[in-house]
Amino acid sequence: MINSSETAEYNPLLDIETSFAAYLNARTRSFKSHIVGGMVDYAFDADFSVKQKITAFSAWSKVYKTLLSKDIPSKIKRLFQSADVAGSLKHPEVYGAVQICAERLQISVPTVYVRTASDKYEIYSIAAEGVEPCIVVTTGLIEKCTKDELRFLVGCECGHIQNNHCIFNIAAPYFGIDLLEEAEDMGNFEKGSSAKQTAGTISEWIRLSDITGDRAGIICLDNPQAYSLIMGGLYNKGIFSFYGKEPLDLNEVVKQYETLHVTAARSIKIPQNCSAMERRILAGMEFLSCDLLYKWRADLNKNDIHTVNKQALEVRCEIILDAAKGGV
Repeated sequence: MINSSETAEYNPLLDIETSFAAYLNARTRSFKSHIVGGMVDYAFDADFSVKQKITAFSAWSKVYKTLLSKDIPSKIKRLFQSADVAGSLKHPEVYGAVQICAERLQISVPTVYVRTASDKYEIYSIAAEGVEPCIVVTTGLIEKCTKDELRFLVGCECGHIQNNHCIFNIAAPYFGIDLLEEAEDMGNFEKGSSAKQTAGTISEWIRLSDITGDRAGIICLDNPQAYSLIMGGLYNKGIFSFYGKEPLDLNEVVKQYETLHVTAARSIKIPQNCSAMERRILAGMEFLSCDLLYKWRADLNKNDIHTVNKQALEVRCEIILDAAKGGV
């Protein structure tokens, strides 16, 4: 029998295994053959390394425990009470998208909650230890997007679930980072130097994790070569407000890629005025010629495409994205 003093001192959170290996053991289904070095093979290497850095900060431990014990359970409870669950009869467009994306990424099908909000264009995912993965989307976003755009966004969220991104994205507001519109204040967390350091690293990681998410979205598309058009359409609709609101000249980005694609990595030079969104699109287009895409999608025809391996892809993407921040 446990006495009252022992009960007060015991913290069950300390028994929770928070490593990525434990997460993979819980979430991995049929994609085990795609796990390399403790990560999903298509994931951006820099995403994984910076994510590991975040977990080493002292500020992270405090936020993680709060999210796991309070915030995430509260979020799930509110969704049960206020949102519809997508199915074959209710919101079939997003239900069909998640079925296809889960199949192509070889994961269990996440539940999709649809919030009634015609003026909000939001989509995000929730997954953590002890929580069944789900994707939350607003009716406004469903109405705003084309079929391919919705498929891509759902695929990105499935990728975030598959790569253990969700807990980090949910933590962002604690450090003053609004994923819908980048913030500068520390929000509802203490403004200590450790928290500020974590905030800067999370802000950096968000852009790196989006490269991984885009690769998952590309894998889920019927026609991956339409990626740049889909990204341009979504950005111009205001879906990616985290990346700013400056005009995007997609034709110029595609023209730039035509030169970039035939340029050796050592000679790649990205103009200093190239925006973070433009660099993101360029990095995503690099994945279109990676052999990993065709490993995941054996149904695609790659006869006329010269493919590169993962190592070459990562070198090129790091150069493209380094130009934005002066180093990953």
